[in-house]
Amino acid sequence: MRRFLIFLTATAALTLPSTRSLAGGKYDVDLTPLGTGGKDNAAFRSLSSELGTLMAPKPVDPADSLGLSGFAVAYDLSINTIGNDKGYWTQTTSSPDKVVPTMQIYGRKGLWPGVEIGAGATHLFDSNIWALGGYGKIALHEGFHHLPVPSIAVRFAGSQLLGAKDLKMSMLTPGIEISHVFGLGKTFNLTPYVGYEALLVIASSTVVDATPNCDEFPDDYNEDTCDAQNQDAEFVFKRQDVIVRHRPYLGARFIFSVLRFTVEAMFVPPGKSKATIDEAGSSETVQDGSTFQQQYTFSVGFDF
Repeated sequence: MRRFLIFLTATAALTLPSTRSLAGGKYDVDLTPLGTGGKDNAAFRSLSSELGTLMAPKPVDPADSLGLSGFAVAYDLSINTIGNDKGYWTQTTSSPDKVVPTMQIYGRKGLWPGVEIGAGATHLFDSNIWALGGYGKIALHEGFHHLPVPSIAVRFAGSQLLGAKDLKMSMLTPGIEISHVFGLGKTFNLTPYVGYEALLVIASSTVVDATPNCDEFPDDYNEDTCDAQNQDAEFVFKRQDVIVRHRPYLGARFIFSVLRFTVEAMFVPPGKSKATIDEAGSSETVQDGSTFQQQYTFSVGFDF
């Protein structure tokens, strides 16, 4: 319990300086520019794809389960890349950088041998954006640590975006991974692992007002301050077909006594999924134009 309290205190200290309450931050997405002068559904799809990749939970853990009485907590810091020079980022955020940091806090609990569940949160630094989620893991094959036989597990995680103005997003990540434990004495072990996740992003928006300073029903209409043609400038990005991204990854976990250290690299190829959108009696086919993204995660935590 003492170690757990120290962990929570350190997490709060690292997180609070980056959290923007009301003023907003560099990466607080504003969808208004994507609807001014006509909705840009392709840009919305690409933005959702890259933001979903940033915020979806990362595994940062090998295939072996914690066991019946096992419990683990970890703080994960990730360095991510985005297509910061693309219009869907430059128009909706404030001077975005190529490299974007996120952090993740997750707790994991073994239920019985081979089965594990967990829950936690992911935060995008310099923003109000969070994602709350949970996951489950089933180790199909594990425990043969003294033989050259890998452990195999399937995983399924889901999370919901919070704090993003006008944007609604859910993320699902089914995946599979393999790993093998190498013992280094009685208190050390090293576990390299590789895996694959299919990231599924479901995105839409609430009603976005492109002209917030225009009153749709003014008591005293002033033509100098409000264009009559734009009084009704409200729009919605409808829920599109599921955005699919592929996330292969590799990593290694090192445990000394109850301390765990993990490094992980994830490589996400450019998005190519398409969606057909029907609006106003016509249809439009848009493609995910997201860029190749890299994600490097460093984790520290406790295994109890």
